[in-house]
Amino acid sequence: MEYIPPRARRDRADLSTEFWLEDEDPGEIIARDEATMSRLGIDPQELARKMAWAVEVSRQEEHYCKAFTYDQFTVSSAYYRMMVWCPLCKGEGGHGELLIIDNVTDEELFLPSLMPHLVSAHRFFESPRSYYRVEPEEAYRVLRHFVVPEDVVYPPDKGK
Repeated sequence: MEYIPPRARRDRADLSTEFWLEDEDPGEIIARDEATMSRLGIDPQELARKMAWAVEVSRQEEHYCKAFTYDQFTVSSAYYRMMVWCPLCKGEGGHGELLIIDNVTDEELFLPSLMPHLVSAHRFFESPRSYYRVEPEEAYRVLRHFVVPEDVVYPPDKGK
């Protein structure tokens, strides 16, 4: 299987690498994203769980920084040395990116590995002017058939 770097199909060089820009209010971005999820009937916790499982599977040794098939999906991942921390709570970090392609519908999703936390904890998909922005409806559309084992819980119980 040919490895496709996650950024290879992402022509967004004109956008910022920041979570939001100086003239933007993250609260307003979150409110818009929450309204979109509500309108479309998207459960943010279930969406974050699917994202987190994709990240988890991509971190397994046999899949790490490679392309692999998972059910009807092709997943490519890249991981980097530098960690990016959540700008809202500083409690979680991510250092990877995934490209998830639904081989049936040919739809694809670029997914930073921090996104499950941002969606689950903050309902935040980043600024519309950010390179790393994930559109809630796009994430739902691509991941709606992404199978997650029933025993996978996200966010994980840190007390166990």
